[in-house]
Amino acid sequence: MGIERLYEPPAIGQPFEVAPGVHWLRLPLPFALDHINVWLLEEANQYTLVDTGVGLPDVQAIWAGLSEKLFKNKPLGRIIVTHAHPDHIGMAGPLARQFGLQVHMSAAEYFIARSLCANLPGFDGQTLGNFLAEHGLAHEQKAEETREARGGLFARLVPEPPLSFHRIQEGDVLTIGGHDWRCLTGFGHSPEHISLVSESQQLMISGDMLLPTISTNVSVYGTEPEGNPLKAFLASVQRMAELPNTLTVLPSHGVPFKGVHDRCAQLLRHHDHRLSELRDALRNGPLSARQAIAVLFKREMDGHQMSFAMGEAIAHLHHLWHAGQAKRVQADGVWKFETA
Repeated sequence: MGIERLYEPPAIGQPFEVAPGVHWLRLPLPFALDHINVWLLEEANQYTLVDTGVGLPDVQAIWAGLSEKLFKNKPLGRIIVTHAHPDHIGMAGPLARQFGLQVHMSAAEYFIARSLCANLPGFDGQTLGNFLAEHGLAHEQKAEETREARGGLFARLVPEPPLSFHRIQEGDVLTIGGHDWRCLTGFGHSPEHISLVSESQQLMISGDMLLPTISTNVSVYGTEPEGNPLKAFLASVQRMAELPNTLTVLPSHGVPFKGVHDRCAQLLRHHDHRLSELRDALRNGPLSARQAIAVLFKREMDGHQMSFAMGEAIAHLHHLWHAGQAKRVQADGVWKFETA
């Protein structure tokens, strides 16, 4: 059936009903990816919110307006966070405090969010800079831009983390508005991402795991320097490909769409192609992740984008390394990868 994109994006901050009791709310982001979709699920006496936007003044103002209007007669009664990235969890703490709620999310996502908010050693900008330097991003303007762009960024976008949480995990079923939503865990983009599937409504709130036009970022970080997140992500995509193709997918970025099977197939082909490009490039000699960016990305990037590109390049090189298709050697303090 291909991929069928549904609806035009609503105006920023204006809820739009995409299914009975399911409202799409688009919030601004201060990046090249300039929006996030969050979802308000209407119940008899309350709303459930899935994801929250970043904790910046323009987003805070939108929630203040909705509190005066939408939530005046039917309050916010539950918050679900798909994963710990700032655009998803940024306003969870303030909203939970305002409405007297606990945030529902997975344990791994909750604790990594608290670590990032606290800027603990190993989660700070300097550690990120050192890790990326080990993969070739050092002694250049982009390295400094990346440290400045990402250092302490999480705490700026999530100024008030939720102080407690209600754990959800794989296989849990949440009853929302008379419908059962099953928790589906995904890996690779974040430690324990939760998507929600309602078979009775034929809906999937996919978070960042399944997007209509872009592949979500899959990165290696200094907290797990030898990790293989791409293997975990591809396994998660293969699992999502077993979902009913009749589902309407409600993603965190882009527009709702149908065609789960084709979209999963596209993502698997995309990453297979990237791995093939890297294998070909390695035949011409060793590459660091910094050098591999020219193979994987054909555009100019700012410091914020460069950090994601580095993480993604490392992830693809690590996938080849762990699969025995590449060797990893260190020269002058920089990891290089070469054909096995």
